[in-house]
Amino acid sequence: MDADAKLRVKDALLAHLEAQQRATGTAVGREDSAARLDPDSSFSVDDQSQAAAAGDLGVLYEQVEERQHSTVANAETIDFAPTSEIRPGAIVVLDGDHYVVGVVSSPFDCDGVTYEGMTTGAPLYAAIKDLHAGGTFTFAGTEHHVDSVA
Repeated sequence: MDADAKLRVKDALLAHLEAQQRATGTAVGREDSAARLDPDSSFSVDDQSQAAAAGDLGVLYEQVEERQHSTVANAETIDFAPTSEIRPGAIVVLDGDHYVVGVVSSPFDCDGVTYEGMTTGAPLYAAIKDLHAGGTFTFAGTEHHVDSVA
């Protein structure tokens, strides 16, 4: 994988993370709206209960949105320069699965390949940190192979 391909993966990752953040922002607005009752209208206890639950859910979505904002900011600052060792910003293929190291992300696609984020706090990262292509490691009692590092 060359530097241009890595930048396309980074761009796809950022687009994926930003889309998730926008979707969460929409959910925040929806729940905030559901939490507001018209003070000029009469409403039942059930209406009040549903509004309170929507308000609570809105707060949870806001917390998720804040974490997502932090994740996007982190992904923007990671050094995606080509590398031969596993570190943040590396794109790693382990037993055929593709990972972007240093960021939390659900699976996303780029150039027909599915990638997933791997944080530096993940137990798997501790097992593969600083390895190179061709290396092997044992994780959860199973030996694995590092197919490539870029």
